[in-house]
Amino acid sequence: MERKNKRNQILVKICCVIASFILWLYIFNVEDPMRERKIVVPVTIVNKDALAQSKLVQVDNQPASISLLIKGNASNVYSVKPSDFKLQSDLNAYVMKKGENNIPVEIKKSPDSISILNNENLWIKVQLDELKQKNVPVRIGVLGKPKEGYYALDPVLSTDKVEISGAQDAVNSVKYAAAACDVKYATNDVNTFVKLQAQDSFGNVVKDVTINPSPIKVTVPIGKVKTVPVNVKIQGNMGNGSVPNSIVSNPDKVDVSGDEDVIKKISSLDTEPVDLSKIGSSGSIEVKLVVPKGVKLVNNSGKVELNININNDAAASSDKSGQKTINLNIQVRNLNTGYTASLGSNSVSAVFNGPTNNINSLNRNNISCFVDASSLSEGTHTVNVVVSMPQGVSLVSQDPQKISIEIKKKTSEVQNGN
Repeated sequence: MERKNKRNQILVKICCVIASFILWLYIFNVEDPMRERKIVVPVTIVNKDALAQSKLVQVDNQPASISLLIKGNASNVYSVKPSDFKLQSDLNAYVMKKGENNIPVEIKKSPDSISILNNENLWIKVQLDELKQKNVPVRIGVLGKPKEGYYALDPVLSTDKVEISGAQDAVNSVKYAAAACDVKYATNDVNTFVKLQAQDSFGNVVKDVTINPSPIKVTVPIGKVKTVPVNVKIQGNMGNGSVPNSIVSNPDKVDVSGDEDVIKKISSLDTEPVDLSKIGSSGSIEVKLVVPKGVKLVNNSGKVELNININNDAAASSDKSGQKTINLNIQVRNLNTGYTASLGSNSVSAVFNGPTNNINSLNRNNISCFVDASSLSEGTHTVNVVVSMPQGVSLVSQDPQKISIEIKKKTSEVQNGN
């Protein structure tokens, strides 16, 4: 009996819920009562160009909006959307001033099925500042690296300055206009148009300013890399009867790049002349390289270190120095057992410098020329060629400085017996 009563109570509750829902549908669709609702509608600001005539500019260009209180039948009030309205504020219709301005909002379009209760005294706030203009330099960064053996030279711009205009505070913070060009794996000149960004002295983007012109055309020349020896230039004589036993540049070769027609004429780079009369003892000095016009140094500051070894005991008559060029066979040292090595080049042309008596006694028998294969695994590698010479002689240059070496496993010979 109790179970039957509980079941009846549940049925009564379900029937009440259904009846309430039906009554709500009736009231909403048949009676359709009046309702009020707030809706946020965007405001279009027109005639912004008129601000420039008054030397003013809008500080915050965020979209403007306003809240409308609408009234109508429930079905209409809850079905309207912000896009059903058109609201405007005309900057040309009022006198503007620096600072905060209250601009009236006009209702240009609204649904006929509803009424707007707060249609009077609709305003938006517009913050204005003095319009300022100035020119700033353009900075173009290079992203990525060209293909091996190539180098990205300095970008060439269609203009190196642009005009920044906008609010006074924003324009004052702009230091330059920046963009970046991607040269990854490039083998030819990169030509592109880039959109500029206004940046402050810390590299932060400055918003709400106008850049003119933007975008601009940028060309990043891609040049081939060439390795050339350093030629040490000397002048004058040492006044104490000493002579330089050796003058060795570190590095003795540098990489250069540039237009192909220019680079192919470069066989070496000279140092600025070293005045021997100002050198009294052995040591190291730093000298600048003489870089021809159109030539770009790759991964070099434009300076080399000269290691100078002075022979203080030599007589002036026997203190003359000389140079000798010797072709050397390249040996492979420390090759792991069970492997063979094939060299891309079997010889090196080396130029040596030193006192005449040392140079005269220099030959292939007292010079070592080799590559070290101790850390090489199977495959093709690029390795340095090591040239070792007697004391008192310096290496001026060598060609090549690096060679390719191919390491292979030895193949076992299988003999078939009858």
